[in-house]
Amino acid sequence: MLVEDGKGTGLKAKVDTSYRLHVQSVAETEGLHAVVLGDAFNINTGNVTFSAAGTLLYIQNNEDRDLVIEAIAVGAGQATVSDIGEMTIVRNPTGGDLITDATAVDMNQNRDFGSSKTLSAFAYKGKSAGTLTGGEDTLLVYIGANNRSLISLNLQIPKGTSIGITLDPKLSSGTMKAYCAAVCYLKPDSAED
Repeated sequence: MLVEDGKGTGLKAKVDTSYRLHVQSVAETEGLHAVVLGDAFNINTGNVTFSAAGTLLYIQNNEDRDLVIEAIAVGAGQATVSDIGEMTIVRNPTGGDLITDATAVDMNQNRDFGSSKTLSAFAYKGKSAGTLTGGEDTLLVYIGANNRSLISLNLQIPKGTSIGITLDPKLSSGTMKAYCAAVCYLKPDSAED
């Protein structure tokens, strides 16, 4: 099939003498596209005070579409520590009081401020000395006191699967405040692309 040079009619494409088709396009990431559709979310624990190792965040996707976690943000307040803290991301945990206590996160908001869409997910915040069992440790991240980190991940969480996050702040005395946030979006259906 040949494409005719129809520049100026608004109905045909321009083809130059080197047989190149001229087009104008706008490129955006899938994550930004999800924001525009109202399908992007911020899930944030709010402050959790640690006096020992514990849990931070649990998310189980209940949507029919896959949930993509683009990044995890974690912030740790001032503390007296014996070593650098360790945050562990766990794939498909199955138990522990992080899940059974079901303490809702402080923030589960759409990243399109004009959208009223909500995310169908279990999203729970952890606690000092909290437990998380089962699943597979997937990623270890060092977390320093009085610091904030943004970890790019691009993890795909299909319906019914989950992610859990634990934190050992390596405290030598006292307490430390920390928070954890998942920057995420629902993967567009191919029909929506």
